Amino acid sequence: MTLPEIETFIRSLGAPSDQAPDMARQLDKRARQLASERGQPYEESLAHLIALMKQGWAGQAKTQRASAVELGAIQKWQIVGREPEQDFRIFKAQWRVAVSPRTQAKHKVLVLSGANWVNVVALTPANEVVLVEQYRHGTEEVTLEIPGGMIDREEQPEDAGARELREETGYAGDEVTVIGEAHPNPAFQSNKVFTVLVKNARKVAETQFDHGEDIAVHLVPLAEIPTLIRQGKIVHSLVLLAFYWLKLREEMGNG
Repeated sequence: MTLPEIETFIRSLGAPSDQAPDMARQLDKRARQLASERGQPYEESLAHLIALMKQGWAGQAKTQRASAVELGAIQKWQIVGREPEQDFRIFKAQWRVAVSPRTQAKHKVLVLSGANWVNVVALTPANEVVLVEQYRHGTEEVTLEIPGGMIDREEQPEDAGARELREETGYAGDEVTVIGEAHPNPAFQSNKVFTVLVKNARKVAETQFDHGEDIAVHLVPLAEIPTLIRQGKIVHSLVLLAFYWLKLREEMGNG
């Protein structure tokens, strides 16, 4: 499949005409990388990526159609009462009274509000992931995670990610990019978590732990991360989410 043919295919999926050439080049580049990594023919790698792209576009179209149908199907609940917030340092907890639009019944709900978070996938020039080993009070276990923490007021996720990476590990990179955002638990939390990717991470300074931190740094080849997840050595849900964002990025040729 030639570049013009790939470009035509991408346009057939509904991609903007001005973006199709660049998308075609990225797809071709990723297919050649995948062929080299897996030792398989270029055509097979390209077919695999095209199948993924079709699924992605189909899923996006389905979501757009579903959104048009679902908008207004479920109404927002009206908040009619709020108790004073209780400050627990990392979160503020507030009991609220919300009215169900379906039954008009009042319900007392608890909402935790706090700063947004950032998690950092830092890759070294050798394609190793900078991981941190630390103790977690919730599970009373030592876990293997990626660096992260709270985003300060008026701070951008990229800046917070670079700061947390340097403080916890002493590493810094020359490119920081947000690759995804999500709500950790919208059932009762109002904040967001951002995942940032840092490339060419190198040790540039000594660590600067908070008074409650005790951290060991590990460098692990990116290719070994799926094994660590399958073995249950990486169990933090937001860390798993971060690697999922990275996987999606790689599949679309933006690694």
